[in-house]
Amino acid sequence: PLTHPTTMPRSPRHAAHQGFTIVELLVTIAIIALLSLAAVPFARDIIIAGKVEPTASDINKVATRIRGNFAGQGSTPYANLGAGAAATAVFANTARSMASSLVVTGTSAGATVQHEIGATGAQVTVAQAQVTLPGDSFAVTLPTVNAAACPALAAQLSRAAERITINNTLVKQVGGVFNGGTAQNACTPDDTNTFVFQFR
Repeated sequence: PLTHPTTMPRSPRHAAHQGFTIVELLVTIAIIALLSLAAVPFARDIIIAGKVEPTASDINKVATRIRGNFAGQGSTPYANLGAGAAATAVFANTARSMASSLVVTGTSAGATVQHEIGATGAQVTVAQAQVTLPGDSFAVTLPTVNAAACPALAAQLSRAAERITINNTLVKQVGGVFNGGTAQNACTPDDTNTFVFQFR
């Protein structure tokens, strides 16, 4: 006689492997998305902090080259650096061949330079400055710098720059030393910090 194969009942273990429901998948995706959003600012802070040293190095190299280019022009060598866009173009064109962390765009008198340690497209500006006489020094201003670079950028350039301000707070005076505590207290959250470095 023919016998019909008997169907074996499903074991509880096999029944447990039914897979995820749509709701469970959506909840899992939502949790991953929230964790990713929370991690983005932290990751950006790490990236910016990593760019501080090369940015400071680039500014120092460019400032040193400008000093050399303007040497031997009397007690006010930067009087003919130009004003506004012209002075910034000198800095940008000097940075073009030697800077890796500063972004130079344009050419000749229309050249500009941006930093990458804060708001996108933040324009570095350069102008004549004064310690004793107008034109005896020049100032490099970096606006919209992120808090992750503050005050580390100032600390990195404290030996090279004569005078440093963060958000209009003097953190190194001419002939003085860098004050790290004052610098830290001058820092503000997000991309809201302005650094001014004076060189001569």
